[in-house]
Amino acid sequence: MFTHTLRLLILVAAVSVFAGTAAAQGSCADCTTVSSNLTLSATAQTAIQLVISTNGGATVSDGGSGAYTVPFGSVNGLGVGTPGSGVTVATSGSGATYTTPISVTPSFSGFANTTATVKVYQDATSSADSQSAAREGSAAGSVAVVPTTSGTANTVNATAATATGITRYVGVFVSNVNGGSAVVGALAPKFIYMVTVN
Repeated sequence: MFTHTLRLLILVAAVSVFAGTAAAQGSCADCTTVSSNLTLSATAQTAIQLVISTNGGATVSDGGSGAYTVPFGSVNGLGVGTPGSGVTVATSGSGATYTTPISVTPSFSGFANTTATVKVYQDATSSADSQSAAREGSAAGSVAVVPTTSGTANTVNATAATATGITRYVGVFVSNVNGGSAVVGALAPKFIYMVTVN
């Protein structure tokens, strides 16, 4: 009889404990404390961003979705007249080069490596005159022709740090030749900067 009673008491106690535990999670009756839990679910991913901005020269406008523009105003092969605001001009025996500084800022997170490579090439769908006029470099006096394919892109910085601006100079060269090779009209070279985490 004692053994049977003891078993019954243990069973009642166990049921009471489990019932109390269940009741304490979310709701309960005739109690003063209740708790519920919330588990958050998220997937951490890597992220890369590349921003082009004004850097003391002509104003860079952000058109959204990685599309930026910068106005150079009227340009010519003699370098005469007044270029656009923030644009400088240098003349040579073959023409005039108009340049302005910009800032290229890569940002990235979640990667094992802490540096990235930034490269530049130009859109091959631009007009032939635009492609010929396009110039880019680390200084106004050293801007050069820009490749038209990503495979031959020029390296801007091979060890770029995240959220650190890189000063670059972009511009157009206008030849001073006349005749069939003369360049007159709209120029719209498009530079494509790309960042790859090392």
